Amino acid sequence: MIFWLYVKLNQSIYLIIKLNHYPDDDFIKLEGIHTLDLSKNHLTKLPENFGQLKSLKQLDLFDNQITNLPLSFCELTKLEYLDLKNNPLDADLQNQSGKCLNKKECRLCAGKVLQYIETLKAEYEKEQAIKLKKKQANEKAKAKKREKQVEKEREEKRLKRIENAQKRVPEKENQQKEINENENKNNENKENTETKNNNDDQAEGLLSQIIDGALNGLLLSIMIVFTWELYHNRQQPINVLDFYKYI
Repeated sequence: MIFWLYVKLNQSIYLIIKLNHYPDDDFIKLEGIHTLDLSKNHLTKLPENFGQLKSLKQLDLFDNQITNLPLSFCELTKLEYLDLKNNPLDADLQNQSGKCLNKKECRLCAGKVLQYIETLKAEYEKEQAIKLKKKQANEKAKAKKREKQVEKEREEKRLKRIENAQKRVPEKENQQKEINENENKNNENKENTETKNNNDDQAEGLLSQIIDGALNGLLLSIMIVFTWELYHNRQQPINVLDFYKYI
């Protein structure tokens, strides 16, 4: 249930709100409010953007369930009156707010609470700055580590290429050596074959000459025997000239 009451007094606005739930963005529409009564609403917290109510001078949070105030609360620089009675406040906040039994204590509460929340905000921003710095340092360290890793991998690849190139040099030399050896071996085989062929030709020629000589000698022997037999059968004396003539 929501109940809004607007009362204009001397160009200032007084607003009483009775509600159990409210959207955070609704408070942005109340930037010109001077006095805001949120008492007895069973509120457990205020919106994080509550500090946008820059014109707020008086705030009544009596009898709610609030334990802490948002950090933007310190931006309410015009706040003069704050009532936090009957709220289960955090111990530190309770010490700053006091009892709020009268207007004087409520005015004192507003000043102390604003200073307290401003201190909390400064500490929070300092912690966030430290966290951000650590995060940036970690990211920088990670980036540097990644860069070193990339450089290491690049160097390993370079050394691997050199190693492979060095391995290929002996392989090429061995291949060339093997090719040269094969060529030399082929040349030697060719020379040996030619030499063998020449020797075979010479042997065949010599054998042919021997055979021809033997055949000629045999033929001559046969002719001599034949002529001898011819003269012998005739029983004539042998005339050497005739003998050679027949031969």
